Amino acid sequence: MFRKTDPETIAPYLKDASNFSEGRASEVIIPETREELVAFLKENENPVALAGAGTGLTASRIPLSGVVISLERFKKLDSVTDGTIRVGPAVTLQDLNDHLKNSGWFYPPNPTEWLASIGGTLATNASGARSYKYGTTRQFVLAADIVLSDGRTASVRRGDTIDRPLHLDDGSTINFPPVKFKSPECKNAAGYFVQPGMDWLDIFIGSDGTLCVFIECTLKLLKAPADFLSGILFMEQEEVCWELLEKIRGSRESKISPCSLEYFDRRSLQRLKQKFHNIPENARAALFFEQDVASQQEYDLCLESWYEFLETEKVLLEDSWFAQGPKDIEMFYDFRHEIPLMINEENSRLGRVKMGTDMAVGDEHFRKMMEFYRDELTGSGLDFVMFGHIGDNHLHINLLPDTNQTSQAQETYASLVDQILKWGGTISAEHGVGKLKKEYYHKMIGDQALGELRKIKKSLDPQGRFGVGNLF
Repeated sequence: MFRKTDPETIAPYLKDASNFSEGRASEVIIPETREELVAFLKENENPVALAGAGTGLTASRIPLSGVVISLERFKKLDSVTDGTIRVGPAVTLQDLNDHLKNSGWFYPPNPTEWLASIGGTLATNASGARSYKYGTTRQFVLAADIVLSDGRTASVRRGDTIDRPLHLDDGSTINFPPVKFKSPECKNAAGYFVQPGMDWLDIFIGSDGTLCVFIECTLKLLKAPADFLSGILFMEQEEVCWELLEKIRGSRESKISPCSLEYFDRRSLQRLKQKFHNIPENARAALFFEQDVASQQEYDLCLESWYEFLETEKVLLEDSWFAQGPKDIEMFYDFRHEIPLMINEENSRLGRVKMGTDMAVGDEHFRKMMEFYRDELTGSGLDFVMFGHIGDNHLHINLLPDTNQTSQAQETYASLVDQILKWGGTISAEHGVGKLKKEYYHKMIGDQALGELRKIKKSLDPQGRFGVGNLF
């Protein structure tokens, strides 16, 4: 086991993509085996922050005091067995995707940051563009080996429900406390997932580093499609894009079945033109779509169906982009990923803490949500960009205030939250709550539910050592 106590060696563990600057720790612990990890936790009495790869946006991994545990040596990556794979928490999405090339299998969750660790994606129930069809990380975790804050261990599997006690490896058990709270039905990554009769595994996934350490997990894979059909559609008005989205979701054409639907507003396109010079000058909105296809013959039929469908829509069809090969697909991914990278770089350069929304609502509120965003944001006088997973009614609004507009930006953010909650939505659909969104999380669930979730926390981490400052 490695231990780092020098401030210079600790410093990299006090940062993530959120630019949160209040991290403090006395030591970084880097175990090489689960036995070393268990032995440390059995003796430890300090608060513990669990360090992922540092790609998170809510400061979840940043400690306020105590020690950091980094599982960076846990890089197990097995071969595929019956459509499943066993991996360690330090394996990155990029590692996994490279490992699966030419295997005939693929792992659908695809968050924007491919350097994210698998452990981090479990801790936040990460998703990405393909969640429109495939769902979130939770749907692809079959089992996990975990360690609790007191060093007790357990192997948690699908089918182990909270109606029965959680059996730990030392023979002890934990009962799930009675709670009335239920998680929202829309796409949601805010706090603990709670539904009647759920699996124990689901309380740990998305728990923001507050309940356990993941030391290994078994992931479900899907058969790899023959190809992905993708395109970037440009429109002269943002409202046209909203209308098109509703028509795509309502289409009964079997050959139009996207797994990704991603939105870019005019402010996003203005920034993207710095790198992608062939964006049409008159484009004020764009929709990226991606569809998995089983065979090359099906690819051609699907492409033809998309063309026929779009010919009657208000799309700049001749100026839109359709992938013609692997290089185009890679370029489209660059297009999709570039705007959050641009914003994160801009925030870092200006020393600006990220003020980005991660909210979602149910389908019935989609159009009202888009109109509300438009009116509220344009009326605020703030610079902003809006992009993201429009198929899930889940958009990322990044507020970009000048130094004298911080309080105004906070007020605007709060007004957006208030309205989303009135529609029964969530304040976080994929990034989690961490330390930065606790105020809005508490507003979302209320005092009674917060008290119930504290009971869950206490049952699994009685001393409150894991993830201090996250959620609560």
